[in-house]
Amino acid sequence: MKHILFQKALIYKKRNDVTPSSEFDYDHILGAWVNNSDDSLLISSPDFRAKTTKKQDVETGEDQKGQ
Repeated sequence: MKHILFQKALIYKKRNDVTPSSEFDYDHILGAWVNNSDDSLLISSPDFRAKTTKKQDVETGEDQKGQ
């Protein structure tokens, strides 16, 4: 018999790593990817399609509460 945590734990698909283009560098002080040419943020770029949280958090929402 499996432990109760293994029985009840939700399993999430692993997300693919988001790799920005070479024109962006990570600013450790700011904690965000910044464009080398104009200092704009990667998350603000219209070409950036994989909008996620900085820590790749998985949002579960209220619908899964108590499971």
